[in-house]
Amino acid sequence: MSIGKRLIDLAKSELNSLLDRAAGSDDDDLDGDPDKDLYHRYGVSALTDEELERELDRRRKAREAAAKEAAARASRPRPQAERPRPSPPPRPSSSDEIRRAYAALEVKAGSDFITVRKSYRTLMRKYHPDRYGQTPEKQKAANELAAKLTQAYDVLEKHLRK
Repeated sequence: MSIGKRLIDLAKSELNSLLDRAAGSDDDDLDGDPDKDLYHRYGVSALTDEELERELDRRRKAREAAAKEAAARASRPRPQAERPRPSPPPRPSSSDEIRRAYAALEVKAGSDFITVRKSYRTLMRKYHPDRYGQTPEKQKAANELAAKLTQAYDVLEKHLRK
């Protein structure tokens, strides 16, 4: 059933209930209280006016207390120890590590950053693990190779962007 049909049916039922209530209010509603059916609907028909006032005050105070608590909770500083901080990436310690990174990306040592990035992207397209999803052995090897390529790229990126 479509939403429009549901809305039309709901409007019809509400209109019918209003018409029934209006037709019955001339005979049944002798005390002059227009909210009589609301009292029954929300379960407050047995309450006196004083009890109703007390219940309203209690609910108002509960809302205010909840709002104060929410404001106090929002103003408290959050502890920073909830999530561990990531460890910094490894730093190139020697020129040998940089030379190995150039070799892993299949570019000659001393190449500029644009050449390194181009080679990295080409190799990642060639050896990306998603291309080898059908065989678990090939996917595992591709995962390891992609990790090594990414690590080599990170080393060279830090070295070349100093």
